[in-house]
Amino acid sequence: MNRNVSIAERGRLALLAGALIAGASLFASAVQAQIHPDAKTGHKIASKLCTGCHIVGEKAANAAMPADVPTFEEIANRPWQTTEKIAGRIVIPHPPMPTINLTREEIGDVAAYIMSLRKK
Repeated sequence: MNRNVSIAERGRLALLAGALIAGASLFASAVQAQIHPDAKTGHKIASKLCTGCHIVGEKAANAAMPADVPTFEEIANRPWQTTEKIAGRIVIPHPPMPTINLTREEIGDVAAYIMSLRKK
């Protein structure tokens, strides 16, 4: 951490980080409680909203994507990846990922779709 950051600023940053983690945990619990997340619906949503940055399905030969943005298959196949972790990252996105307004069910569907790409 930068030594020029005041103690008060460090406290605010720690509080913000704690709030973000708590929010992601609560949302992940809500997604987990969703009775039937639908990967097919999640694929439709992802195809509309996520293809500007992520490769959602198979990569087209001429598709130009940012080099540092993982495909959904790469995300699904990360060690220890879970539907809840994916949902949390949608709810509290990391820069440069935009905030996307989706319902809990839609987030659960997108997370289920991404996890459907996990190799057995």
